[in-house]
Amino acid sequence: MVDEQNQAGVGRRQFIRSIFGLGTGSVAEEANASPAEKKIADRGKFFWTDLKTGQIGFPCGPSVPQGSPGSIMKLVSAAALTDAHLLPQDRKFECRGSIKIKNQKFTCLAPHGSLDLVQALGLSCNVYFAQAAQAMSPKVFLEYAKRFGLDKPVGGFPIGKFPEQGLKESLENYALGLAADLQPSALQIMRIAALVAKEGQIPYLHSAESPDPAAKPFELHLSERTWHVLQQGMQIAARQGTGKNLDPENKMRIAIKTGTTPHGNTFQSWVCGYFPWDAPRYAFVLRAFSGTSQEGAVPQARSFLFASEWP
Repeated sequence: MVDEQNQAGVGRRQFIRSIFGLGTGSVAEEANASPAEKKIADRGKFFWTDLKTGQIGFPCGPSVPQGSPGSIMKLVSAAALTDAHLLPQDRKFECRGSIKIKNQKFTCLAPHGSLDLVQALGLSCNVYFAQAAQAMSPKVFLEYAKRFGLDKPVGGFPIGKFPEQGLKESLENYALGLAADLQPSALQIMRIAALVAKEGQIPYLHSAESPDPAAKPFELHLSERTWHVLQQGMQIAARQGTGKNLDPENKMRIAIKTGTTPHGNTFQSWVCGYFPWDAPRYAFVLRAFSGTSQEGAVPQARSFLFASEWP
């Protein structure tokens, strides 16, 4: 007999599949996976960087995965909406659990009620950002995506897919990080977290083998209010949102953002962030090759973060 906790887990995965228009047959496929396949699927890729020196740590090896960022792109979307003054400061949207825009349905795990931008970012509300995206133009979105470095390499590592020739899908898909031609690398995603941590002033990010004393730091100039929105949203995500199980006792004072994307009949996920939030010293990212952020990326990142000695 399946216990209630397992039933709830299966039910939640089936519901998430419905958000992305996926079937539910992969529950059986996951159950039939061999131990070796499960071990490989559970092995995420973790990277971190020292925000003072810019040196990147590669505890899982030098290969850098790429993929759709999912809700991590809400950081870029929130920055554009705030910095370009596209929404009034106190603008709220109602989340009743789902909404249909231009014949496309956007769904949340549960109704969030009335939210402002900081709350929507922290709780990763798809319904809010689908509505807020109506205030953006493709030109503005691409401008801020480039300003965050999604078209630029990190430390000599290749960039992921970027829509240089304009948007081919709905703007909502890009704002929620679900477009097929926007697939940044793990290091590009980590750089987003680093930029939020240090309010746009970070050193040149590099591996220990390839320092470049002449390389220029990466700079991103946004309004003070924009940085506040992003930082507060990431702190809410760590305390109340999809990352609340990463550091539930708040020992490391982590600020995070997660992202989940469909991958065939299952999911892949990310978590990126920085710590301590009140005096940022490190940024990190983890790519989980199987599972939602709560099932994959968050617990895997926790195992790395709490297995290390951080000064």
